[in-house]
Amino acid sequence: MKRDLDLVRDILRYVERSEGGGVDLSGMDADIHNLAFHAELMAARGLIECSVTRDAFGEPLDVEVNCITWEGYDYLDTIRSPKVWKRAKEVISSTVGDTSLSVVKEACKMIAADMIRGGLGM
Repeated sequence: MKRDLDLVRDILRYVERSEGGGVDLSGMDADIHNLAFHAELMAARGLIECSVTRDAFGEPLDVEVNCITWEGYDYLDTIRSPKVWKRAKEVISSTVGDTSLSVVKEACKMIAADMIRGGLGM
């Protein structure tokens, strides 16, 4: 399965909008296998704390996010703006294609800084 950075962003935004901990991701418009895969990747990267309930055959039944971590909020803050996210995806896809979370985060920071400079007339 391939990593989907749009889904990573969607998961972070979904959990942030939810009240309290223990956010069940079943309300999201995504396949449970894809949600489990991405939640576990995000947990391994330190963006969230989560638990995946599996059946006897290892198939995911439920994905629950306990919380977004400090690192997760830092990442979300850089990718939150729809304008910044759209521009970053355009630049990344036209130059390098797929890339790491850290490169996406840095690209979003640079794009946001350029937008702010432009807004200030610099």
